[in-house]
Amino acid sequence: MLDSLVRLCVTICRRYGLHAHDIFGHWDFRTTQCPGAAFYRQFPTLRRQVFRALGTSLGDVPARRWPDLWRFVNSPSVRVAQYLLAHHGYPVEPTGVFDAATVAAVQDWQARNALPVDVDATLNAGTWETLAPELDQHSAGLPVTAVQYLLNFKGYADVAVTGGYDHATRRAVRDLQALHGLPRNGKVGTGTWCAIVGGVVRQSFTRR
Repeated sequence: MLDSLVRLCVTICRRYGLHAHDIFGHWDFRTTQCPGAAFYRQFPTLRRQVFRALGTSLGDVPARRWPDLWRFVNSPSVRVAQYLLAHHGYPVEPTGVFDAATVAAVQDWQARNALPVDVDATLNAGTWETLAPELDQHSAGLPVTAVQYLLNFKGYADVAVTGGYDHATRRAVRDLQALHGLPRNGKVGTGTWCAIVGGVVRQSFTRR
């Protein structure tokens, strides 16, 4: 089944000019259980196989390919962005619904950080990378809550949403880092944030 899916993805990529780093899960953009935690863990492997079949050069892969979320897109990753916006002082509720308050907060954040203000409040790479702080075992608060929420949602059932960077959270982060070819240091830097919210990192394509 995986081999058949790889062939299908390769055919679609060739037909529409897409790349392996353009493959995302349904729940990266919508509030749904699709594609499920067990299969989602295979996405890095799926992308790598499509990457090799397409003959893509590693230099053509962006360092990080974040999910572009915008107003009208409701998903668990939107809720993560809302936790981060609230951490930075914006009056938004972490509901996963990209509401008017979230649109206003994203656009204000973009303006304050010298980023192009997107008419649809798109959470693009620049927006994500300025929003997300680096986390380690000494971290606490809403950014940690955001990480724990999404890890739990995506299958790490032993991760409790407490806001404290505990052992279960570090263990889950290391596991996710290993899946994506990132250093297993247990810290949530920019690359790990990207992988957590459903994005793709270049390091993933260097694994065998």
